[in-house]
Amino acid sequence: MNTKTKFFFMVILLFSSVFLSGCVDNSAENEKTNVSQVTEKTVKAHGQEEITVTDDIGREITVPYPCERSVFLVENAMNSMYAIGGADKISGIGAVWYEDTKAPFFRAIDSNYDKKRLSKGSEQPGTETIATANPQVVFLWASDWGSEDIKAIEETLNIPVYGVYIDSLDDLQRQMKTLSKLIGKEERGEEVIESMNNSMRKVTDVTGALPAEEKPEVYWMWGDVYGTAGLDSTANALIERSGGINVLNKWTNETKNVEHPVLNLEALLAMNPEVIYMWNNENLDPINITSGDTVDGMDFSTWSEISAVKNSRVYEISDPFVYDFHSPRLPLAMMHVAKDLHPDKFADLNLTEETDQYYVDVYGVHYPGFEPA
Repeated sequence: MNTKTKFFFMVILLFSSVFLSGCVDNSAENEKTNVSQVTEKTVKAHGQEEITVTDDIGREITVPYPCERSVFLVENAMNSMYAIGGADKISGIGAVWYEDTKAPFFRAIDSNYDKKRLSKGSEQPGTETIATANPQVVFLWASDWGSEDIKAIEETLNIPVYGVYIDSLDDLQRQMKTLSKLIGKEERGEEVIESMNNSMRKVTDVTGALPAEEKPEVYWMWGDVYGTAGLDSTANALIERSGGINVLNKWTNETKNVEHPVLNLEALLAMNPEVIYMWNNENLDPINITSGDTVDGMDFSTWSEISAVKNSRVYEISDPFVYDFHSPRLPLAMMHVAKDLHPDKFADLNLTEETDQYYVDVYGVHYPGFEPA
């Protein structure tokens, strides 16, 4: 089996604490709730046009228009920028998780990728290094207006920061529209969104017609095993659109709506999911769970009475890069999950062919191999 990446949630945590740690403001007025992407162009006295946009956490930022130089400290938004044809608008790149695996792809779609790297591997650059890329805006993962990471850059470098935060599938397309406006490529942004929608419809046209009794109850398992997908999360939306029902709908704990609630064995046994779907885990495979193995001190024989285990319905995201559902590749993740949840209904969906065509449509390269289309 191919070497696997650590679970996605830990990557998010890394990106959200790249510079400083400290208390944050969680006041309701600053929470990201149904944020609309507002844009407004103005002209400065010396003739420099600007654009004001709303980032993913509801903050308005103003940058030169069109934006020519951006630094990305978060990969999923960078993938979106590449998809809309913004390779030449990226002046600096921070941490890239498991770069040896991903670098061939990035080099295929950006000949200057290596020159733009501001750090090595999964390390994030400091503010002085970021400044060498002369950015007009910096993108980083942040869930809160009080992010110390945002303050560190805006106060030290006097550069606006776009807070990246995706907690629904719709957020991703809204973000893509905003990025395309920033660089003046709205038409290409709409083309990518249409490609995404066309691919997703291949799944939702089928799953949307399924009666509730044909949708299995799914336990989404992040890398911490008892950490799962809350009802207000991207993974929950992925489960639903792929034809499943999040088993947390049966849970009475008040944390069931947060992004990443944590259960215990008793709660999992009580909910008794019909399917267990794992995020890619480098230390654990579905067979370990169904066989009742002990892995990293966790005894999975205690899961033996769970319906998903009894019926060998434990699946795993096989490639966290190709099926990164916080990136424009989310339709591929939807196909992947739907084929596992409903193999009979998607037997004719060739995931290999779909993946290759999708890479051609969105990135202009074939998959695998990344040869120019």
